[in-house]
Amino acid sequence: MSDSVLLLRRVRERSSEAAAAAAAGARRKRGRRRRFYPEHRVYRARSSFLDLSEEQVLRRYRLDKAAIAGLCSELGSDLESLTGRSHALPVAVKVTSALTFLASGSFQTATRDTTGISQSAMSNCLAQFLEALQRRAARYIAFPAPGRAPGPPAGPFPGVLGLLGSMHVALRAPSENELAYRNARNYHSMNMQVVCDARGTITNVVAKFPGSCPNAAVLENSALARLLDGARLDGAWLLGDRSYPLKTWLMTPILFPCSPAEERYNALHHEALAALRQTCALLRLRFRCLDKASGSLQYTPQKVCQIFLACCILHNIALSRRMPLELPEGAEPPGADAEPELPVQTPYVQISSEARAVRARIVQQVKDGLA
Repeated sequence: MSDSVLLLRRVRERSSEAAAAAAAGARRKRGRRRRFYPEHRVYRARSSFLDLSEEQVLRRYRLDKAAIAGLCSELGSDLESLTGRSHALPVAVKVTSALTFLASGSFQTATRDTTGISQSAMSNCLAQFLEALQRRAARYIAFPAPGRAPGPPAGPFPGVLGLLGSMHVALRAPSENELAYRNARNYHSMNMQVVCDARGTITNVVAKFPGSCPNAAVLENSALARLLDGARLDGAWLLGDRSYPLKTWLMTPILFPCSPAEERYNALHHEALAALRQTCALLRLRFRCLDKASGSLQYTPQKVCQIFLACCILHNIALSRRMPLELPEGAEPPGADAEPELPVQTPYVQISSEARAVRARIVQQVKDGLA
């Protein structure tokens, strides 16, 4: 074969290789998504809570201006943007965006209209706010030390350390272990354990168990139960409904009262628990995202627990500042005799004789008071 033919063949091979490489590069470029930035970007107008009246701020965010400013100052180190861009979201926008979602109960697509930010930015704001507030939960939610005297009296019932109950927060059906989250009312939820005092201040929260988990099981697997099991309480106890087992530190109603003193004990017990029922109702009214009537939360169980904890912290802040709660149109103020959201399941556990003796002494005190 002549040299000219060999040279021509090599030229053709190199040309075909170059063409194949160029085609592959074109395919890679077509596969990449290039974000288009106009020469002059238009940013949405962002609203500031400082431009609103005090009444508008309370209605929209459930906190007053001073409380919001305090949150911005406290969470600023966690929420400040690390980017050097001139249009990074300020801390105040992130805080008020998250508060708008928690208070309104509407989803991010709706709340972005009141804050002037995109849906993706709204999602990031909420995640950052929840994580920052969760790190500071111990500052706002603290159970009294077992050795301390009981808090404010829960009506005429003696020695009340706290009021124990639960709240179910509806969420979308999880992709894994779906049946564990279906509760007795046949909807998916998280079973949140709450302890509050007679004023409604939340002192303990357990937010990690699925809706099918009974109240007694949530309590038994909580750090609160371990704390009180190992404490020596003298004349102080929690109060809980029939879904909890009787313990030396947890007084429950008498299932079948057979004397005027026992009936009076049950009446005082029910009256004392009114503060807990009212606290749970206020939580739902103040933060509509917790109310099933506003729709199930479209988040993972872990994030739903973060949302609930944040609402409890904000509830305590509002309560400490005595902020009024403006009821939505047509809503009634929370009553003390609200029906339980789930059927009460009495736990079948063996009750210690010591726990029965403690309750019998309280019944005797009630009897002496009737005499």
